Amino acid sequence: MPEVLQPPPKAVTRRDRFREYMKRFNPTASARDAIEAGLVVDGLHQSLYQKLAVRADLEPGSQQLIVGGVGSGKTTQLLLAVDWLRRQGNTIPLYVDVAAWTDLSRLDPGAVLAAFGVRMANEGLNRFTLTRDEHDALLKARDKLMEFPFEKETPEGAGRPLYHPMPVLKRHFPWARGPFDDLFSVFRKASHAPVAVIDGLDRLLTAARFWTAVEADFAALRERGVSVLAAAPITVLFELGRSIPDQFDRVHHLPPLIAGPEGGVLRSVLERRGGTDILGPSEADKICSGSGGMLRDLISLARDAGEEAYVSGAERIGQKHTEKAVRQLGTAYLRGLGPEEIRALSQLDRTRSFDLRSDVNVQLLATRRILEYSATDFRVHPALLPLIPQAELRIA
Repeated sequence: MPEVLQPPPKAVTRRDRFREYMKRFNPTASARDAIEAGLVVDGLHQSLYQKLAVRADLEPGSQQLIVGGVGSGKTTQLLLAVDWLRRQGNTIPLYVDVAAWTDLSRLDPGAVLAAFGVRMANEGLNRFTLTRDEHDALLKARDKLMEFPFEKETPEGAGRPLYHPMPVLKRHFPWARGPFDDLFSVFRKASHAPVAVIDGLDRLLTAARFWTAVEADFAALRERGVSVLAAAPITVLFELGRSIPDQFDRVHHLPPLIAGPEGGVLRSVLERRGGTDILGPSEADKICSGSGGMLRDLISLARDAGEEAYVSGAERIGQKHTEKAVRQLGTAYLRGLGPEEIRALSQLDRTRSFDLRSDVNVQLLATRRILEYSATDFRVHPALLPLIPQAELRIA
């Protein structure tokens, strides 16, 4: 029998190498895709996701917040918690990205509850073996919840005895009581407890907006014994007149990761994504320090430096490419800042003092211009910091 000749392996071109690199460092890729592709270092935050998941599993009705700046890795931690809970088999974690359901700028009380109810109905229809009556009840419950327009509703009229408080679902959300009774009936019969994993609420930049939108929804879920894991804006930690620990069983803070002398834990993110194939040690250090420890910025800088190297015709990423990427990131953070914000950033750098009673400071914190490393350690984002003196001269 004649020997079958195999074609020679195709040579890996420079374009191929950079295309693969850019694919691994896509900052807009979903956290779920990154997890499934094996690009996530799950021990970055001391396995925070396990702490979230264990309490949700062992304490039905518990409510936990994960708080951090935009791009700090909250969604990844929530999804890792979902995967952990699924492996246990005792609960059914239901992940809901609220931003995919409604316009966050118009988010009203009841929207989170309705989105979770629809997600719960779909899970029951797909997972359980149902009788015809149960199937029809779930369809009817889902349709009823889908009718809710995510706008304010009128609570039921007065007349209840003062000594007998009306249940939350009946008082705030009369449209939800019947559908949720049907949903929980099916889940109880299947001996599975749902866990609400609520994402997207961290994009509500002010604490007041967060509480207006979700406080009654969380109360309704607690009433039904549903454990809640939710992302929240970092501003909830600094709201005057409200004690967050009194509202939740646990609040987990996700601060930026500090880059050590040799990149430390941030370098492991670059290595997991294969960045060292094109990045040298000094270039990796520049990207780690320029990111300020924010994971999304770290990935964006690595991607942008790769693009700069490819455009210039280089085989690898050099210092000039990383420096240009960091400057571009800083310029992006500088855009839209007025004189008051620039002065606040300059004052923080000069004095190291940070007044959380200032609305300007809180907004700078919410938009990642200022990073919080601890309760007493606030810093201007390192990519933005070198641009502040020149910006001050322009407003002088």
